[in-house]
Amino acid sequence: MSKEYEFEETMVTLTDEDGQDRDFYIDEIYEVGKKLYAALIPGDVENVEEYYVFRLKDLGGDDFELEDIDDEEEYDAAADAYEECLDTRAWNMTFEGENEN
Repeated sequence: MSKEYEFEETMVTLTDEDGQDRDFYIDEIYEVGKKLYAALIPGDVENVEEYYVFRLKDLGGDDFELEDIDDEEEYDAAADAYEECLDTRAWNMTFEGENEN
């Protein structure tokens, strides 16, 4: 089920429980098991300390829908996988920086 999605700084607007619209960047789209997930970071902060994980429902083409994850175990697995993506990204950035010198 490996499928590449093309996106560059894709921003989505979500409405919170209070009816307020907030902008988020899709930071990562990744697969856990046979399901796709997206990690979103708030678009209005400089130092990102929070993120939100959603299940992706593929609508065909490059279209998708974000779905809430109600199951705590599924959410934790998806969040852990995103943390691993962040660790890999940080490692790669460090390694690339060392090779430039």
